[in-house]
Amino acid sequence: MKFTPVFDRLVPDPALHLLWSLEDRGISIRVDDGLLVLKPVSQIPEADRGLIRRHKFHLLHLVSECLKEEAP
Repeated sequence: MKFTPVFDRLVPDPALHLLWSLEDRGISIRVDDGLLVLKPVSQIPEADRGLIRRHKFHLLHLVSECLKEEAP
């Protein structure tokens, strides 16, 4: 598996591609009290749900850091 340095850690490329794919499909992704929140859940296929569970740690990191970058 390939890894890409993002912010302060190495992130598996499949996690990056999953995040980009979810965003491209219009899925809203945020972190709320340390939990990954994705909406609408009905638009997320079961195959992606398994990938989300597998890469949850990295998705939390990516989304949290992106939100920090956007904050004024």
